[in-house]
Parts: sequence; structure tokens; C-alpha cells
Amino acid sequence: MNSTNRVLNRTLLLLAGLVLIGVGGSAILLAGSQPFADAWRSVAPAATITVESWLRATPLAALGHSWLLAVAAVLLLAAAAILVIFVLRQGGGHTRRLLAAPATIDGSTLVEAGVAEQLLGRAMESRPELLSSRVSTYRVRGQSVLKVSVTCRRGVSPAETARTIENLLASLDEQLGARIAAVIQLSGGFRVRASSSTRLQ
Repeated sequence: MNSTNRVLNRTLLLLAGLVLIGVGGSAILLAGSQPFADAWRSVAPAATITVESWLRATPLAALGHSWLLAVAAVLLLAAAAILVIFVLRQGGGHTRRLLAAPATIDGSTLVEAGVAEQLLGRAMESRPELLSSRVSTYRVRGQSVLKVSVTCRRGVSPAETARTIENLLASLDEQLGARIAAVIQLSGGFRVRASSSTRLQ
């Protein structure tokens, strides 16, 4: 869970995967399929001649080469810049800090994520309807967000479980004196997996 756009992330992964599959598949076919290798040898000279004719037909006096090469170089640089920006914009992932109160003349107050994780974890350990639970803290768009993941026993109502966890979060808010953004993830059965709860500010 981070601040990365999920659609953009999946799209880039899909495109990169398709390119790698295409290149790898072609290499395998060239090495292991004689008909494919023969077809490539028959097509390659014509493709080379076509590309050379395009380059000769698009000269750029300032460079002494085809302007198509300049365009290709610009596109490659743009693609590299986009990938670098995408990497730098990846969400911060896990964080150890939950809250940081504004500094005053008396000092500043910091609340570590481990405080909330341990309090919620211990509270959920005593719940018989939960098989397991996990609490983690992420940094999303400059804000700390708790992710509460629980596995319920069969037959347990996901709505009731979500309300129980929301009550625990409300109690945590009272103890910390601030409302903490949180995401609740439930699993354990089809009815449970189909349900989720989000509490974001």
C-alpha cells in the first residue's frame, strides 16, 4: 500500500511484461525453431533495406544523419525520464512514525507506529473470532495510515468484525488524541473477502 497510482503501476508492469515476453519468445523461437529462423532470415534483409531507405529519405543537414534517429533518441530519453520520475514517486511504504505533533516552546511529541501496532495487535489477539491479525503503518501522500489485516473464522460476520475493529481504532484515537487514518482488510471466506472497510481522513 503506497501512494503510487495503481492503474499506472499495473499498466507499466503489463507493457514491460509484454515487451520482455515478446523479446524472450522471439529469441527462443530463433534458437529452437528452424522454420521461424528461416522466415526471419528471409524477412530480415528486406526489413533492413526498408529502414535504410527511411533513413536516407529523412536527412537532417545539421546532424548529417536522419532526423528519425534524433526523434528516436528524444523518445528514449523521454521514456527514461518518465521511468525515473515513476520510481521516485513510489509511495514511501512502511513508516515508523505515526504522529508528529507541532512543536511548541515545551518541545515536540512524536508517536512511533509501533505503539499503535502493539496496542491494536494485543487487543485483537484476545478476540476469539479472529484467527490471525496484522497491523502495519504506511506513509501515503504525506500521511501515516494504519493497515489492519485480519483473518476471521468461518461463519463470522465481516460487518461485525469491521465494527469491532473500528471500535478499537476509535479507542486508539481517544488515547492518542488524534484521528488516525486506517484501512481494514478482512479475509477468511468468500463473504469476508468480498467485504472491506476504509477509514481515511
